Amino acid sequence: MPLTLKKNTPIPATATATMTSTVGEPSVGNTGSEIFFTGNWYAALSTNDGSTWAAVDPFSVLPPVNGGFCCDQTVIYDPSRKIFIWLLQYILKDGTNTLRVAVRNPGTTSWHWWDLHPTTLNAAWTNQWFDYNSCALSNNFLYVTSNVFSVAGAWQRAVVIRIKLDVLKSGGALSLNFFSTTSNGSLRCTLGAKTVMYFGSHNSQSQIRVFSWPESTTAVTQTSVNVTAWNGGSYSAPTPGGGEWMSRTDGRITAAWLANGVIGFAWTANKQTGRPFPFIRVVQLDEVSKTLKAQPDLWNAGFAYAYPDLCPNDNGVPGLSAFRGGGTLFPSHLVGVLNGTTWTLMQTAAGTNAPNDTKWGDYLTCRRHDPDGATWIATGYTLQGGGARTNIVPRCVQFSFA
Repeated sequence: MPLTLKKNTPIPATATATMTSTVGEPSVGNTGSEIFFTGNWYAALSTNDGSTWAAVDPFSVLPPVNGGFCCDQTVIYDPSRKIFIWLLQYILKDGTNTLRVAVRNPGTTSWHWWDLHPTTLNAAWTNQWFDYNSCALSNNFLYVTSNVFSVAGAWQRAVVIRIKLDVLKSGGALSLNFFSTTSNGSLRCTLGAKTVMYFGSHNSQSQIRVFSWPESTTAVTQTSVNVTAWNGGSYSAPTPGGGEWMSRTDGRITAAWLANGVIGFAWTANKQTGRPFPFIRVVQLDEVSKTLKAQPDLWNAGFAYAYPDLCPNDNGVPGLSAFRGGGTLFPSHLVGVLNGTTWTLMQTAAGTNAPNDTKWGDYLTCRRHDPDGATWIATGYTLQGGGARTNIVPRCVQFSFA
């Protein structure tokens, strides 16, 4: 079956104000022709399916708090309540920071928001701050994940915060549940969840921990699953001329999804015997038994794959957004699908340079396109014409597989 790029649109500098970064972290949500796109350190809105874009300044469109807007942003659209949800992370100041959950209706520019601090969850979590957020939806809840650090920079715990979508829609007083762990960091929730949210993290480089949180309870259960061992350490994938783009890459899970009774997780693994470049490590688990079903890794002998995100469409087929680079390739963006255990891939843009600062990542976004649930909308970026952060060109892609 053919993979088709329905839209493959660069975000212009007028919409990013050149506030781009090689650690781009782009995110996206859409409904119909309205697309909201964020990254480091910008946001952009299109109301005509990507034909034109307008800048939305994350530093000023909402009131400042702490030391002002920082960096990490995540966007998702909830088709059940018809709302855009925007997470923004603010700068650490006076011993804490803010993770803001902002919501607006399509076709409007008016946001309402709630501010979360570590002490919102536990009054004893003073002199601590949030970093590295992500989110996912179930039928009735938003799930927000973050790591929590001390002001000295030491990791303290990871949290998953659960908020009712009806509250976000109505703009009412915030009520939430949360789960925390001091054993597993960088938790990642499954896109495509319905009545149970699953999330995962590594126990080791040969075992993952899968958490289950039914909508009907505040109780979270967990299962440990052995997987084929993989390598971490210092990643490298030299590009033409010896440039580097993987100096900050690590093995955090960056993709989690649920479709057709299968829980999936994916991350960037380092090179190993027989695989001379870093690659995308994939595990598929049976939803009921949490047993390992398959491990359809994505790798190539000539270059690296990295920073995956996957999301199922309405048919239960996971779509992919990822990067590849090294060998004869500068960092480039691609999309694809994982049909069972078979990959189909297509490049959206080839990069022309390696980053001057050797850094890339930390995540990409793939979402179910609304209302066309059979297709996906994804984010990417490349360097064009130079290796500076101002040479970054973000990209919004809609793709199909039929």
